[in-house]
Amino acid sequence: MKKRDLTVAILAGGDSSRFKSEKSLAKFRGRPLISYMIEIASQLSDDTLVVVSNEEGGSALKEDVGEASVVVDPDGSVRCALTGAITAFEETDTRYTLLLPVDTPLANVQLLRTLYDLREGHGAVVPSWPSGYIEPLHSVYLAEHAYSQGLVVSEAGKYRMKDLLDSLSNVMYVSTVVLKEIDPDLHTFSNINTEPDLRELERSTGKRN
Repeated sequence: MKKRDLTVAILAGGDSSRFKSEKSLAKFRGRPLISYMIEIASQLSDDTLVVVSNEEGGSALKEDVGEASVVVDPDGSVRCALTGAITAFEETDTRYTLLLPVDTPLANVQLLRTLYDLREGHGAVVPSWPSGYIEPLHSVYLAEHAYSQGLVVSEAGKYRMKDLLDSLSNVMYVSTVVLKEIDPDLHTFSNINTEPDLRELERSTGKRN
């Protein structure tokens, strides 16, 4: 069932410096990465945003985002995930926003729904590994709260997603040990930083289409 008070925001504004080309349009099993993320988002909500760094980035993705809304980071802003997140929180029309990166085509919809189901009373719901590493780009945020705190954090010259999370009220961290019950291999968090990463993920998770 789709969530009426949820917007899914796909952050597609990275500079792809390690990938050496436009990562959003890189082909995974014969399809652009952005198309996978749009498909995942569409199973969670009727409200999908694609956040890009500039108008050129939005134009490049136009044919692959369907009915999703494309929004652009402010001119001159620092190019980072936090900037994209703040843009998403500002543009959302719903109470909650689920952030997703553009490079995790195997994200498990049921796992993401579970994070959403835990949202009440929390400023954010965030997966956390036993090592302490967190997954802020696969997390659900109370949008208005996250937007206001995001502005405070960025104006203080802090640009990490962890800086935002440290400023939010009642953040719930959900262990990946628990989430493995839904996604045994935790492919939800298998991201792609380089072309070899992409090919290895294809190889390790099945043949290309």
